[in-house]
Amino acid sequence: MELRITTKMEPGTLPEIQWNSSELKEEIQKKAQEYASIAYTDSQTAEMRKDRATLNRLVKAFEEERKQVKKFYAAPYEKFEAQVKEVLEPVRSAVKVIDDGLYEIEQKYRSEKTEKMREYYDLYVGDLRSVIPFEKTVKESMYKKSIKDKHLETAYHSLFNRMSEEMEALEELPERFRDKAILKYMESYSLSEALREGKRLEEMEKALEERKRKAAEEKAKKEEASRKAVQQEETSATAENKEDSKAEVPETTAETQEAENTTEVQEEIWTLDFRVRGTKKQIMDLREYLIRNNIQFGKVE
Repeated sequence: MELRITTKMEPGTLPEIQWNSSELKEEIQKKAQEYASIAYTDSQTAEMRKDRATLNRLVKAFEEERKQVKKFYAAPYEKFEAQVKEVLEPVRSAVKVIDDGLYEIEQKYRSEKTEKMREYYDLYVGDLRSVIPFEKTVKESMYKKSIKDKHLETAYHSLFNRMSEEMEALEELPERFRDKAILKYMESYSLSEALREGKRLEEMEKALEERKRKAAEEKAKKEEASRKAVQQEETSATAENKEDSKAEVPETTAETQEAENTTEVQEEIWTLDFRVRGTKKQIMDLREYLIRNNIQFGKVE
């Protein structure tokens, strides 16, 4: 397998490159298919590396020939290219001089235009200077040759009139939203965006208030349920005390009556009405204490 160049490569001629492309294309395609169809196994790594090296040598040989042909054909062009650059050098130098002159004229024009814009800015900005700096008012379209000074003055006058009206509209917003809405306005100088920001903040506040209201209602419901549960427990305890008092008051014997009569003679009997609140165990302990000390008790009507 050999690459044969049949075209004579001599100085002064630049014919089409003739070579055995059809022959090699068919032969290489067939050989490549043979290699691609080989089912290598894990034990054939040596053969795989050998076949790969063979194919790489073929590619390298073709590439070397291609580079030689390219170098041969490129040589006259590279010489021609250098000659053209040499011929055009004076022209390119002249163009650069003109470009530098145009750039200088353009910069002078833009500087004068910028100063005129600043003049109109200072004339009409009023108390909006802190809201919009001069640089934010400059647009590239203002440098067009068709934009005359009177157009610039009209543009600045209209701009600050509009902004004054929009700032007045923003001042009507609730104070708690106003500052943030104005900050939003200063980002894009769009009244609609600023008002949307104010609306968004207002809706957010309403949502928070609604959330607080629902939380307060839920807390009140829980407290009311707890209060009713305590009240129910107290009512149940009172009813149990009443039943227990009826069932467990000891019978009055002659001795007990005599002791009581003796006590009545010795000590004055006092009556005290009061309400007791405690756990069920505490209520029962109190009841036991009253019984144990022969203190009469009962429900207060």
